[in-house]
Amino acid sequence: MMRLPRRVSSSALVLGSVFGLAMLQGGTAEAGHRHFSGSVRVRGGVSVRFARPVFRPRVWVGGSWWSHRYYYPRPYYYYYYPEYVPSYYGNTYYPVDPGVQQGGAPGVVAVAPPPPRPALPVFGIGVFAGGTNVNDQEDSTDLGAMLRLRLGGGGLIAEGEIAKTTFKDDVRVDRRIGGSLLYEFGARNTFAPYILAGGGVQQADVNGSFTTTQDFGEIGVGLRLALSRNLHLTLDVRAGRRKTIDSDQPVALDTALRSIAPPSGRGPDDTEDYTRGRLAAVLNF
Repeated sequence: MMRLPRRVSSSALVLGSVFGLAMLQGGTAEAGHRHFSGSVRVRGGVSVRFARPVFRPRVWVGGSWWSHRYYYPRPYYYYYYPEYVPSYYGNTYYPVDPGVQQGGAPGVVAVAPPPPRPALPVFGIGVFAGGTNVNDQEDSTDLGAMLRLRLGGGGLIAEGEIAKTTFKDDVRVDRRIGGSLLYEFGARNTFAPYILAGGGVQQADVNGSFTTTQDFGEIGVGLRLALSRNLHLTLDVRAGRRKTIDSDQPVALDTALRSIAPPSGRGPDDTEDYTRGRLAAVLNF
């Protein structure tokens, strides 16, 4: 207990005590983990208390005064200085100032590794519909089924198809078996553009009169929409060329058939160009 002359004002004592506390707190920050405690009391005047626990620094200032037999309590004010803040990576904590954590190097914050990405579907089956343009004959219907196999877990896909193209009034019917390699850009995205190249063999039946066997090659571009992980829609356009490898086509053709018939392979021109588009639905596993 320390006594001061009555002429010293209570406000001056409070200001002096607070200044002293600030000096002690500044010294504490430089000295590390020290323990300071004490009190200044003035009889009939002001009481200022301060303390700093070792495990968490805090300062409080308070007091009370008496006048004419009345007691006026003064509130306490607490000042906390937290040393830890929560981490966004779970229920772990890291220090504000870099330091050694759980045997790690100074300044290194342990971060939980991201969860592994789910694997892309590997196998798919689907159906498609579209149309084919051959020799400027656009009135045709193309129907077929497909199998898909994803290679290497990325955007590379092998595809096999079996299909039938029917022209107006069944004047020509093409049946084909083919395969393609596709590559999707951004295979994990909802929308994924892709490119493709493929080929195969087909047989053209013209009006039930003769048949022609052709091989073909094609390239194309497309877009895949993933409605879910297992259900995809695809839309693509392909352009290719067919070459006749065998035919029993007669030398003379009816005028109506000449415009739709594939080349016989007996002349210098034994190829025909085509384009086709298709819309497909694929169920993946």
